[in-house]
Amino acid sequence: MTGTHNAPETLDTALHGVDRLHITVTPGLAEVGPELVRRAVAAGVRRLTVLWGGWVGPVEQAVADSGVEWTRLEAQEFMSNTLTWADSIRAEGVVREPYDLPSALVHEADIGAVAAVALLDDGHAGQAYNLTGPESLTPSERLAILSRALGRDLTFERITHEQAIDRLTATGVSQADAEYVVGWYAESNDSSRTVDDTVPRIIGRPARTFTQWTTEHANRF
Repeated sequence: MTGTHNAPETLDTALHGVDRLHITVTPGLAEVGPELVRRAVAAGVRRLTVLWGGWVGPVEQAVADSGVEWTRLEAQEFMSNTLTWADSIRAEGVVREPYDLPSALVHEADIGAVAAVALLDDGHAGQAYNLTGPESLTPSERLAILSRALGRDLTFERITHEQAIDRLTATGVSQADAEYVVGWYAESNDSSRTVDDTVPRIIGRPARTFTQWTTEHANRF
């Protein structure tokens, strides 16, 4: 059985008998995501979780308007975004970013743990959960933690806003998406940099730290 959320019609068979579903908003899903929600509810799904794409867009709104129980996971920056540094660290021991502002990064496994609780346990319907890790770190602070984990000296270098956008578009990211991503880093706000207790409150244990993340993924750098 094969299918993809970017082609909702391919999932009708897979959705048969499913009553709880998690949706992660990914690039390109805005156009077809509402149809995915419609098909899921028509197939019998009665509880949804959605990992937002950074704002309440068409998919997130379709989930909220679905008529079934839903929970929106408003995760801040993923710790796994650090993997975008892997090539430059391996090649040069250098990370280049336009901004060095704090971010309360969240471990992707903790996002999954919150989604599992919201899907399996009652009491989370209609909630929008702000998900962060247990500390707020700048890119240079993250790099220092990663340096210790790798046992290597690593260097942080600033680039311009425009260089950061050009770097993304060179990989095939659209101009609009590149401007949004870089702009998000440029306009650090309270939600993105302030530690929230939602993750430990929902999953019943402390949120994973960035140090833990680096230990788990050090071999990828």
